[in-house]
Amino acid sequence: MSFSKKNQKPSSLKLVISSIIIASIAGIAYFSYTKNNEKTDSDKKEATAETANEIKSTGLDPDKDVSDVKGVEEVVAKWIESNPQAIINSVQNMQKKMMEEQTKNAQKNIGQKTNELFNDANSPQHAPEGYDVSIVEFYDYACGYCKKAQTTVDELLKSDIKVRIIYKDFPILGEPSQEMSKVSVAVNMVAPGSFRKFHDALMKTNERGKSAAMKAVKTAGIDAKKVEEILKSKKSEIEKILQDNVALGSSIGINGTPGFVLGEELIPGAMELATFKEKINTLRTK
Repeated sequence: MSFSKKNQKPSSLKLVISSIIIASIAGIAYFSYTKNNEKTDSDKKEATAETANEIKSTGLDPDKDVSDVKGVEEVVAKWIESNPQAIINSVQNMQKKMMEEQTKNAQKNIGQKTNELFNDANSPQHAPEGYDVSIVEFYDYACGYCKKAQTTVDELLKSDIKVRIIYKDFPILGEPSQEMSKVSVAVNMVAPGSFRKFHDALMKTNERGKSAAMKAVKTAGIDAKKVEEILKSKKSEIEKILQDNVALGSSIGINGTPGFVLGEELIPGAMELATFKEKINTLRTK
């Protein structure tokens, strides 16, 4: 198939081709990203084996001249229709390289932020006697994935009594998140020993905002009046703690919740219990 210059300015034709390809890649990339996240590992391997990186014919007449925008659109549309996996593979390779670079930078920054991550006096924690592994969790009380991850974390703490969890509020989902996190910080100031009860109660509710957080305060048996007093008297300090948490998380590559730091590894998103245990065992054998 040849491209004729008749009745078409080269610069305009190039612009049209570029626009079509970019739009197509963006759409397919989004589709592939969302669908890829829904697949299991076996699904992904099977899909890869079936597609096999081969370029398929569009079925168009190879001797037909393309002399206008409509013709270019037809060629591009047919090629993408026949070879979606070629674009998907390209986008996935780009995503893989970006993730590898992000992970590399995160590990470097984690090594430089050890004190802020693991030795911050302002962060509540569950620290059983004789613990030998520490996990830092960045979370948002308005985040549904954080609530699901909480179930896994609870199971981990029940099955492994030598794991310490360091809690870091990371309120990025609007004003309700901010309100709940402010109460969370205040609770740790008033009753650090009861923080985990409060945290669990708030993670189990679908309610949002300060009222939901104050209900969790009462559920945990914490003096609500004292919490309210701290929210007023320590307002600037509480805001500074939350700002520091967000800055710290961002500096090590966290751009969503939940996010975990285990050793010098950043783990974005929720994990299954078995994966948690595997990574913890790896740390213990080092």
